[in-house]
Amino acid sequence: MNAAQQQQQENAVLATFQPREGWEMIDAVQHPSGDTTVVLCDGCVMRLLRLDSSGAVLKKSDFRDPRDTTAISSRVLRGAVRLRAIGEAVTMVLRANSTAVMVYRLTFCLAKGYKKLWGSVVKPGMYRDALRA
Repeated sequence: MNAAQQQQQENAVLATFQPREGWEMIDAVQHPSGDTTVVLCDGCVMRLLRLDSSGAVLKKSDFRDPRDTTAISSRVLRGAVRLRAIGEAVTMVLRANSTAVMVYRLTFCLAKGYKKLWGSVVKPGMYRDALRA
């Protein structure tokens, strides 16, 4: 096999995923098992999906911060969430509102979906009224 054929084989698309109407894919990360974690947003809800290597959905979990239902902005924009695989677990960093940055460590179980192991504020947010003063 020559170098060009090897490059084509390494870059081959194994599966595709298209979010449902009204949902936007914000970020995705592949795990050592070949599964993929995808984070979607519809403007109000963030959803984590676990896909198998063929692109089929194994489990979906809506993500909410248990400390405050309004902590995650209803205006999550592209680039506001980043995922990183740590084995089969995932670390998620997100901009919770216009200034706050949060980090979460999530583990995955096929029966129960994603479970938050811990979460932390990296940079506290400020209310818009505080910015005006």
